[in-house]
Amino acid sequence: MDAAEQEAVAREFLEGLSDAIGLETTVSAVLTDDNDLRIEVDGSEVGLFIGPGLQTLDSIQEITRHVVQREAGDREYGRVLVDVAGVREARRTALEAFVKTTAEQVVRDGVAVPFEPMSSPDRKVVHDTIAEIDGVESVSDGEEPNRRVVVRPS
Repeated sequence: MDAAEQEAVAREFLEGLSDAIGLETTVSAVLTDDNDLRIEVDGSEVGLFIGPGLQTLDSIQEITRHVVQREAGDREYGRVLVDVAGVREARRTALEAFVKTTAEQVVRDGVAVPFEPMSSPDRKVVHDTIAEIDGVESVSDGEEPNRRVVVRPS
């Protein structure tokens, strides 16, 4: 499935969802070099698309992915990533800063620190951030939906 068709399918779905809820939004999309379809939704009251702990946004992203997948049929398509008003990027930046502070504490005190249960994408941010810091390592612990990351001395 070519980039233009992926973008059109995702845009049509998200614009229709916005209209159904009564929100005025703009939807922009770009296909990255990694063949990921990155979609940004902006507008007033788009917080309704985010929800607590990004749960609504994650659900919208998953449904959008299914819509693109259905339209693609047997054709290849890229990973679908939906963001609303840049909240995913802001969350990633804040999480990275928190992880770095926690890593400093673990190195200083020599005591493992378990994080609260978090989504798979957030756990990946933690693991990727920890991988770049000497003296600490990260492991996932538990089962969904209570899977968490533990940062410990290496």
